[in-house]
Amino acid sequence: MKALNKKIGFLVLASFMIYGTQALAQLSPLGAMYYQNQYVNNPAYAGLDKGLRLDLGVKIQDSKLPGAPKTQFLTGAYALTDRAGLGLNVNAEQIGLIKQIRTVATYAYHLPLNANDDKVSFGLSLGFTDQVVDFNSLNGNANDASIGNFNQRQTYMDGDFGALYQRKGFSLEAALPNISNFFRDKENVSTVANLARYYAAASYQFSLPGANGITLEPKLAYRAVQGFKDIFDFGTNIKFVDQKLSLFGLYHSTQSATVGLGAKVTDNLGLNFMYTSATAVLAGESSGSYEVNLRLNLFGPKKVIKPSN
Repeated sequence: MKALNKKIGFLVLASFMIYGTQALAQLSPLGAMYYQNQYVNNPAYAGLDKGLRLDLGVKIQDSKLPGAPKTQFLTGAYALTDRAGLGLNVNAEQIGLIKQIRTVATYAYHLPLNANDDKVSFGLSLGFTDQVVDFNSLNGNANDASIGNFNQRQTYMDGDFGALYQRKGFSLEAALPNISNFFRDKENVSTVANLARYYAAASYQFSLPGANGITLEPKLAYRAVQGFKDIFDFGTNIKFVDQKLSLFGLYHSTQSATVGLGAKVTDNLGLNFMYTSATAVLAGESSGSYEVNLRLNLFGPKKVIKPSN
């Protein structure tokens, strides 16, 4: 009877942790998705930049609770042609004992609309998601059958769809993440609670009059998360010093804010650091989260150096 209680307790704890992972991740997603690495959230961005672009990041929540959420991601996007892009998006999340690893590959198509470089892009990502118990964090009997059964569950197919319209600094985008859970909603609503359902955003980048080399990009975003009120994000990104430095800030309707600093170290290397304050739901349990991103651009177009007169 005691062994049975332990198994039941583990399953309840595992379910709670999965629920918590989804809720925290979707109420406070990766800050890089707004300006620094939009492909991480919308597959339509794959291959927009020439050459090969690699992004690596980590987000850690500063929480009073043990087993605080930690997210790591790696993305790669390559411009196959002027109209086609390929991508790879790997995301690993952990909260407590539960690890979730999601890997998807992307194909994007970029269609020019006219000679003014207006274009519309579509992207589709397909791959797999897997959830396992982290034995390194387990304080108990690793040979428990309930743990083995949990880890032996089959991985399931997953994916995302995204669209993007661009015109002279104006961008309008929409994304449908977690496609498999979206269609599974009719069969089992409980499995999709707290997952991102829709994402849409509009932004406009322009140069400040009389301010040489300074650009602003205000953005308004909308996020729908199953089980919560619709979320709105509003903020701006400021680039200066010949686009080598950037400052950005966003306010979220979850009563939290994100601020960050970015630097273009070289033509091929960039760094970003950001902080997101705790949402109203986590008030008193967390002081916020920290995120660091590294970008590497390879095989891009080389700068043409004009000879001096």
